Amino acid sequence: MPSDKIIFGIDITKGSPGAKQAPRYAVAISSSGRMEHHRMVSLHKLIRMIRQLRPAILAVDNIHELTSSRRDLISFMRKLPRGTRLVQVTGGEHLEPLVGLARTRGITFDRFDPIQEAQACAALAAMDVGAEVSVFEDKTYIKVSRARSLGRGGWSQNRYRRKVHGNVRQKTREIEDTLRALNREKGINYTSSIVKGYGGYTRGEFLIDVPRGDIRISSVKCGDVQVKVQEVERDAIRFMPLEEQKRKYMIAGVDPGTTTGLALLDLQGKLVKLHSGRGMSVPDIIEMITQEGRPLVIATDVKPIPGTVEKIRRSFNAISGEPDESLTLEDKISLAKPYGYNNDHERDALGAAASFYRHNKNKFDQIKKRLPPGLDTDEAIARVMRGETIDSAVASLLGRDVKKEQKVEAKPIEKPDKRVAELTGTIKRQQDTIESLRTYLEELRTEIEKKNRIIESRDENIRSLKAGTYSRIRKYKELRIRENRIRQLKSAVKEKEGTIEELKQLVEELKRVRSLEISGRTTPVKVVVGFTREAIATTAKQYGINPGDVLFFKDASGGGPAGVDILADLQVRAVIFRGEPAHNAVEEFYKRELPFFSVNSLPVQYVDDFGVVDPEELNALEERFIEELESKKKKEKEHLLDKLVEEYKSERRKGKI
Repeated sequence: MPSDKIIFGIDITKGSPGAKQAPRYAVAISSSGRMEHHRMVSLHKLIRMIRQLRPAILAVDNIHELTSSRRDLISFMRKLPRGTRLVQVTGGEHLEPLVGLARTRGITFDRFDPIQEAQACAALAAMDVGAEVSVFEDKTYIKVSRARSLGRGGWSQNRYRRKVHGNVRQKTREIEDTLRALNREKGINYTSSIVKGYGGYTRGEFLIDVPRGDIRISSVKCGDVQVKVQEVERDAIRFMPLEEQKRKYMIAGVDPGTTTGLALLDLQGKLVKLHSGRGMSVPDIIEMITQEGRPLVIATDVKPIPGTVEKIRRSFNAISGEPDESLTLEDKISLAKPYGYNNDHERDALGAAASFYRHNKNKFDQIKKRLPPGLDTDEAIARVMRGETIDSAVASLLGRDVKKEQKVEAKPIEKPDKRVAELTGTIKRQQDTIESLRTYLEELRTEIEKKNRIIESRDENIRSLKAGTYSRIRKYKELRIRENRIRQLKSAVKEKEGTIEELKQLVEELKRVRSLEISGRTTPVKVVVGFTREAIATTAKQYGINPGDVLFFKDASGGGPAGVDILADLQVRAVIFRGEPAHNAVEEFYKRELPFFSVNSLPVQYVDDFGVVDPEELNALEERFIEELESKKKKEKEHLLDKLVEEYKSERRKGKI
């Protein structure tokens, strides 16, 4: 069954990255079983097509066909839209032949046709063949700084510096408020670094532990402040084989009933799928979950766990996400609100999944911190949640032998009575209420501080407007625009004057050649680019090659006896070459009795595709060629006669005659 995702197969057609000639690419676009082809696509146009169609995969047989260095590769991948992966279908560090990979999977193509090779790359990527190229970590870097230099300044330098640094501080605090909200709602961690200056901040930096696509903050430059948001580069390019990329572990929240709600979160707390539908059976729910990944936990919002949810959990052998007590309506609304939902069933399913994630988030973070670089974080979390210790999970992922820990029988703990359980629940609810009120108080304080900063900024703007700063800035901007326009026009005029001068010289040269031709003191010559069939055919099509014409070939290489036969059939008078023709071509000229000369012996004055030669020199060289031809024929006859005599003598010696 064809996939609906768009895949770009790319192969280089001509040129090379980093070379003088810019590369051109053949692009095969696979979508819904259809294949679309594009030839001779520039890198700029390729990026534009990628941003327009937003493909799931860019498939190439070698990433060096796209870029010549690691820095260029990082620049190229920064331009890709979110969700687009670059795949090297021939593997990672150790490449395999593309033809062999295709043949083993029943794909045949002409390796000399770039379009077919690009189509093969797309087909292999669709089969999960190859390795994904990764140059960025799952982290995002944000920098807030001045947008312009403060300069040497004058009497108002300190006031201007205080204004700029104040604006940097205001923007830094706005971004930090946004990150704090993300930390409360989705558990996104970040670190910050602030450099204070006169009257505010000179620079603010943030490092967030999520990919660039999960942060809704964009790079911007406004007034005195600029914000730069970008991915964090890896130390080295990483190749992740597609076939070895396991399906992600997930936390599944299920709300059973006439209308079933289903919410899937990954182990980073991000929403993978949210769905609700009437009359969904247990197999339908299981199939929908399986399509998205592997459920580590099946969670519900009520206690005890419903029978339908228990059946789903057992089918996956997943961990039970049953809460300590049924979630209240306020809890479910608070948990599901950051993700968004369409109805109560989706809200309850989201609340169940988000509640389990929030209660175990600290444990997940502790596991991540204990893991060495390069290990599968999700797999480690899954093993620990299923009962392994962190050390044993790390050891098993590293392939080490894990020593079984001696189990110590724990003494049974007496169950507390009902009254103690009720008091414990009351204390927990009150602690949660106190924590919520503290969070709300902190939000109110932040909001008040934010409004005070807005008021301070507006007061500063009012003072600037009263002083006439705004009008001066606008006038200066208009002058800059006009000056730039004048420079552009002057450059265009200078370029056109140069073109006119070149055309004048060309016209004068053409007049001189034409006057020589009309005077009858010269013989006209038609100029051909190279001694090839294609070049001869092009000249014949454009200007015609008639009997008695004289042809001048700028390049003698590339031709053979076939080209000489064409010229002889056209009954040209003579041929002039720059360079030396091939030996077999020279023999064919003598055989077809077609005069040919070097441009060194018969100079040609030409402009573009027409030229002239001295008729007297041409006649003299033709006579010399006829003499050489007669001499060559005479020598051949003598050689033939000598051969016959030798054969006769040989026969006589053998007594056959």
